[in-house]
Amino acid sequence: MITNNSNQIDQTITKLDDLLIDGYSKHKTQKSYYFDNRSISEFDINKYLQDTTGILNDWYRTVVKILNEEVTDKHHLFHFLQHKGDSMSLIGVPQNISNLLISFEYYLYSLEDIILRLSETRNLTIRQEIAEKESQTDILYKITYNSHKREVRLNNIVIAKPDFTSENDKCFNFIYNNPNRPITLKEIETAIDDTVKKRLAQVVQDLGFSKDIKDMFFPGITKTSIMFVNPITKQYAIENELRPLNLKQVEDRVCQSKTE
Repeated sequence: MITNNSNQIDQTITKLDDLLIDGYSKHKTQKSYYFDNRSISEFDINKYLQDTTGILNDWYRTVVKILNEEVTDKHHLFHFLQHKGDSMSLIGVPQNISNLLISFEYYLYSLEDIILRLSETRNLTIRQEIAEKESQTDILYKITYNSHKREVRLNNIVIAKPDFTSENDKCFNFIYNNPNRPITLKEIETAIDDTVKKRLAQVVQDLGFSKDIKDMFFPGITKTSIMFVNPITKQYAIENELRPLNLKQVEDRVCQSKTE
């Protein structure tokens, strides 16, 4: 699965790390085997070339499969496929064996470089995920309803105190406990076991939701349905192009209404 998720990137890095360790081990074993056995008369150089080529190819195909299937940025795969060594050769070693061992070694260097780059990508992705999570949970505005005191609060400002068991009290108690989804008038009437005589828009207005506050928390109100969004996060406000509330003005309006 190709993904930009940090956990998936981390899993891919772990797989490639294991392959890197395995590759270095195989390279060291094959190189040592050659130098330890090349002077023995029974040493079959052709079989050695065949075995080492097979080991390299199997390892190579596994790396390519992971890079192709699990890494989003294809330049990593291209970097591995197009790795370039220099013109160096192993002293006293036949050219074909030297080329094979050096090629294996440079594939290992290439994979090591890819792992470092993926680690940087993972770290960046983690920072982005943390920032996104903070944005999603960064609450700008929140309505709270204390059913005991019957206080409707916007952040810490009391905007309404509906009368006990009044239509406003019963309706809002149900709406408040069912946020972030459309609610039908029939649902409300079934929940409160009573007929709602007021228009839903009037109920909301009576509860202190003046136009600016209503527009923030109620994206939809009709005769037969209502939707209450709570809380309002920074991300939600940005995505829906919501104008910020002037909480000082809200507080002043509440104070003024108390003196009237």
